[in-house]
Formats: sequence, structure tokens, C-alpha cells
Amino acid sequence: MKKILLVCLIGFALLGCGKKKVTEEMLIGNWECSSIEQRAKWKNGMFQDYSTSIDHGKSVVTYLKENDDFFVKWPGSNEMVKEDFKKLNRSYNSTLNGMRLSGFNRFEYISDNEFKMISELAITQDKKENNEKSKISMHCTRIQ
Repeated sequence: MKKILLVCLIGFALLGCGKKKVTEEMLIGNWECSSIEQRAKWKNGMFQDYSTSIDHGKSVVTYLKENDDFFVKWPGSNEMVKEDFKKLNRSYNSTLNGMRLSGFNRFEYISDNEFKMISELAITQDKKENNEKSKISMHCTRIQ
């Protein structure tokens, strides 16, 4: 009996329980999303904790795949925009007009019918008082 239990435990450890991820295929369809934006201020040479919260309410986001191309209809837009799924789920660092941009977009799997998308952006520049940081959390549920 102990050997059977040991074999089962080793098999479970080797195979794992397989952490699920948000995929393009999972996203296809309409989603009702609520979003909250948070902002952090620059003080004493660093960003402070997020203090300001703005509730953007609920909106519909639509994902579509056509001929291996991935499209998204974002809230407030009437058109489908071609997107690269990998760029929707990544970290980045770049510069634009002397500003340094760093941040990430990340999907978090909750279930086959629910996910979170978290986006964070920090903008830093030589004039430190203009530095800004924001984070948007979208919680989405599939519309049947």
C-alpha cells in the first residue's frame, strides 16, 4: 500500500497539476469587464504607494481570431484592432521624446470564464516632478 501511495505521489509531483493560463483561444468572445485605475505620486526621489483610485465602471471587450490574426475591440472603440497576443502579456522598457517608459501587461487566469488583466506604466523623465505611475486592473467575465 505504501508503495502504491509513493508511486502516486511521485507521479503527481512529476506531472504537476498544470497551472492554467489565459490563451488567445480562451479569450475569443465577448467579456464584461470592470476596471479600476490607480495612480502613484513621485515624492522624495521615488514613487509612493498607489493612493488615487478611479473606477471606470463596466464595459464590453470583444476578442476575435480570424485567419490566424488576433483582434480586440476595446471599450470606447467601434473598430476591431489587430493585436499581438504576446505583446498584451509582457514587460517592456522604452523611451519616447526623452521620457522613459517601463511597465507590464499581465493576464491572470481565474477560470475558463473569468480573468484579470493588469497593466502598469511608469513614466520617468529628467524633470522629476512630471514623473507618473499608473496601474489598471480589469476583471472580466465571459458574456454568454
